[in-house]
Formats: sequence, C-alpha cells, structure tokens
Amino acid sequence: MSNHYSGEIFSGEFDANSFYLTQVKNLTTSSTLSRNQLHRLFHYLEEHNDTFTMTVNDQLPVLLQHEDISTLLKELEEIMRELKH
Repeated sequence: MSNHYSGEIFSGEFDANSFYLTQVKNLTTSSTLSRNQLHRLFHYLEEHNDTFTMTVNDQLPVLLQHEDISTLLKELEEIMRELKH
C-alpha cells in the first residue's frame, strides 16, 4: 500500500484503517477520516452533487462546484479502495 495520496482536492496519508487528510485543495489541514466517514461523505456527495461547502480547520469554508465534486468522488473511490487492502 502506498503511504501517501495526492489528488486535486484531497491529499494525505494512509493509516491502517483511516486516512489522515493533510490538504484540501490548496489549504493545509490535519484531520483523520475513518472508513465510515469516507463512505458517508462519498454517498452524501453522490446525492448532492451540485455544490458543496466543506469547512477546513473549523473556520475556512471551501466551496466545491459540480466539477470539483466529480473529482472528489473519484478521489474518494481511490482512497477507499486503497484502505481495503
């Protein structure tokens, strides 16, 4: 398993059962996402894929447009697939 993931929207490190998020777009952050949280985010974005506002570091809103959401869905699929190994 590769330890680092770098995408257009999400970048971070893989842990045994989680993903340590270090960057959202160009903003540095530090947050651990469990498999369950990744799965729930993926399904939420599948259903609400027009626009989505994500809060980074509990204070910086990041607006994701439809194209960003499509990219993030692909990235989440890759991250979740990597965590299954």
